[in-house]
Amino acid sequence: MNFIDCVLLTLFNAGVCVTLPKLLSLATTPRTRTQSPQKIAVQEVAANVPVFPN
Repeated sequence: MNFIDCVLLTLFNAGVCVTLPKLLSLATTPRTRTQSPQKIAVQEVAANVPVFPN
């Protein structure tokens, strides 16, 4: 094999190793219907924070 063949094969293998786990995780995740987000009530909390002079 020529040097350029080895370089191209190495780059191809590196690309496959990077992308294959992501593609497999996308293919194997269970598909669920998206639900509309529920509204959450916001509560205010009063806190006494000491302030020190500079």
